[in-house]
Amino acid sequence: MADKLTVVVTGLKELEQSLLKLGQDVGATAIVNGAYNSAKIIQDTMKANIVSAGAYDTGLLYKSISRKKRIYNSDGTVSIITGVNSSTKGYDANGNLRRPIRYAHLVEKNKPFAENAYDSTKTQVVQNFQDYLKKVIAKHAK
Repeated sequence: MADKLTVVVTGLKELEQSLLKLGQDVGATAIVNGAYNSAKIIQDTMKANIVSAGAYDTGLLYKSISRKKRIYNSDGTVSIITGVNSSTKGYDANGNLRRPIRYAHLVEKNKPFAENAYDSTKTQVVQNFQDYLKKVIAKHAK
């Protein structure tokens, strides 16, 4: 399973200039919220892939798929982490308390739900991100 999937959005100079005109607070919030909103597409696809792979079982792996905002990393970037939340706990089919992370690696190795979700949605995610930012700009331009 990939540890990190990165989407770098480039070629949006006009969009960048429009966001800067809105002010740093509005522009930064729009970028973070747009990225978080767009990552839901990958999250939902990962969950659908788990079900279609027959890896649903108790639903613990399904439940563990989440998104997390990491705002302003040490290098000044914003990250939205989408994947298996290693702190999720629940019970397996035998009633034993488990964390789904090991099971996630096993499933990903045999039926790559995360990698396939990323590959099949990356274009849609970027388009959703652009559309979100355009809506914010249009709203604040009035």
